[in-house]
Amino acid sequence: MISWGLARRVAVLTEGPPPPASRPEIQQFVADLRVTARRAGDIAERHLRHGGAARDIRVVDRPGWARAARRMVDGLADDLGLPDRPAHPVNRLRAVGNGVLAGAVLGALGRRMLGQYDAFTGSGSLYLVAPTILEHERNRGFVPADFRLWVALHEQTHALQFHMAPWLHDHLRTLMLRIADDESRLREGLAGWRSTRDAAALVTSPSARRDLASLTATMTFLEGHADHVADTAGRRHIPTVRALRAAFRRPEATLMARVSRSFDKGAQYRDGLEFCRQVRARKGALALSAAFSAPDALPTPAEIADPPSWVARIHG
Repeated sequence: MISWGLARRVAVLTEGPPPPASRPEIQQFVADLRVTARRAGDIAERHLRHGGAARDIRVVDRPGWARAARRMVDGLADDLGLPDRPAHPVNRLRAVGNGVLAGAVLGALGRRMLGQYDAFTGSGSLYLVAPTILEHERNRGFVPADFRLWVALHEQTHALQFHMAPWLHDHLRTLMLRIADDESRLREGLAGWRSTRDAAALVTSPSARRDLASLTATMTFLEGHADHVADTAGRRHIPTVRALRAAFRRPEATLMARVSRSFDKGAQYRDGLEFCRQVRARKGALALSAAFSAPDALPTPAEIADPPSWVARIHG
């Protein structure tokens, strides 16, 4: 249960003001993002030799992204079949607490979120968060046309991933359901944390941790693959692509890395990109497409750390 009204009020307090811009500047910026996202879809389709780029491009402000995030969270909960909790005073308190937490997360993410592909509500929409993109361009001195195309290529690759692997949605859903249905996590969580020193162990049993590891490995691959396509497909179209990648290099020594590798999103981008680079170096540009042939073809957690083992298993 989440008090979304409270979450929105908390998010407004934490997300910060948008960068100043006149109405004509905003209108031009929004129009350019839409055109750029469609162009990115065409480039990604040619690069991956597969159709399915997103055509529903939604350029939003931070409140608009927060509303979209709520729809995606609700859509995921419905998709997983998670039951509503009864109207009980304790659950209402939970809703307030979850609302504060959700608002803080939305506010923090709103300052960093550049875009997102909606794979779970059925809309297939691609969201671009205009104020955050504009803020990055101005504060970090990026070439606007290059940065916008690079961001859009990453998000369009996510759209194509779900078309290349029609089974991917159900695969992720199955892993999430098994984690959500884990009933022994409270009994075994502390013991698991003592053995792994990963905060994920506090909320999962050993069996659910295996599912969480598989889910994390899949997300690591998907994020790394999207970054890899943005870099490689962008070489012909984005003169500053190397500088953009250098600006978004993910550090290893972070607080989240020390608390939980499972929940370290930065590690997903960094490790996934390195996996894709090594596979391409060994087997060529199309070798990664094999990962989308079946769930068993996805890299395992061990293979993410050892790309040659995945190449040997899948390509011989």
